[in-house]
Amino acid sequence: MLLAALNQLLEHNGIFIPIVHSYLDDLLCFPIVHTVGLATYRSAYQDHGYILGVWQVWLPVLLYALMFEWVLPSYSPVYRADVLDVVAYCTGTLIFVRWVNRP
Repeated sequence: MLLAALNQLLEHNGIFIPIVHSYLDDLLCFPIVHTVGLATYRSAYQDHGYILGVWQVWLPVLLYALMFEWVLPSYSPVYRADVLDVVAYCTGTLIFVRWVNRP
């Protein structure tokens, strides 16, 4: 989350690093979203060993990819489809699965 905040601070001050500006938010999206979800489940069930299942991890990735890379660009010129965004979503999810989603 610190990396995301630092990036937003830089962008707010007019400092844009092209590849970081284009893909860092997409890369960090699912590690952040899934970590919040995991913490919520663990707190609700008082089970600190709980891990998110395959569907809980990958279904949101599919829904985000469909919505932000297919549906919205089809209806509005404000949005642009970019397959590398989907690669970033998947990479971020793999990072979450490998290093965060542990008992």
